[in-house]
Amino acid sequence: MRRSRLEPSDIGFVSAHGTATLYNDEMEAKAFHLSGLQNVPVNSLKGNYGHTLGAAGLIETVAGIYAMKHGVVLPTAGFESSGISHSLMVSSQIEKRPIRHFLKTTSGFGDAMPRWCSAA
Repeated sequence: MRRSRLEPSDIGFVSAHGTATLYNDEMEAKAFHLSGLQNVPVNSLKGNYGHTLGAAGLIETVAGIYAMKHGVVLPTAGFESSGISHSLMVSSQIEKRPIRHFLKTTSGFGDAMPRWCSAA
């Protein structure tokens, strides 16, 4: 968050890596809490099309940019209940809202760098 020069309230949504595995989801939830993002809508798109391995980050970034430009937070397909120890605002339905920035996390395959996307 410090490097981005943004506040948690500036982030419209977080597009999580969200593999629905115990270790990954717990690690992401902890990171989001440490970053002050626990009150920002979070989604994962893998429930829509599965895990595309190395292409996942790119596909989800493109979908996130589309969502940001159209002012929507996409829902997490198949989400029913949280299995993590830190509560998050997991998006379970489409939500219309103004979005100027979103965070895309890619937590697998040695690529753990967050990607900040901002509207131009």
